[in-house]
Amino acid sequence: MGGIKRKMKRNKAKRAKKEMKQQLMMFEQLGDECAACLKPFDKKSKEHAMTWKVVVREKEELVRLYCPDCWDKANKIIEEFNNDFRDAQETGRKVPDES
Repeated sequence: MGGIKRKMKRNKAKRAKKEMKQQLMMFEQLGDECAACLKPFDKKSKEHAMTWKVVVREKEELVRLYCPDCWDKANKIIEEFNNDFRDAQETGRKVPDES
């Protein structure tokens, strides 16, 4: 039994190491500016590190960076769309197709 536990522990550590390596490679793709407004991102700024948003799409190997202003604007637009959609469903109006 001890051999199986040891092997499982080794495999778990190996997977964790592989995942960490992949995440570090994705971090290297992090841009120097907001993907929407092109405002510069200071990688040495603690404030920027705490307030800017990073969106990672692993399948596409895509990393995008957004400043707080653009992130808030996008969230407001999404919220308005969802509210309009909900209102249309409640009142029985036809909801426009996404295409």
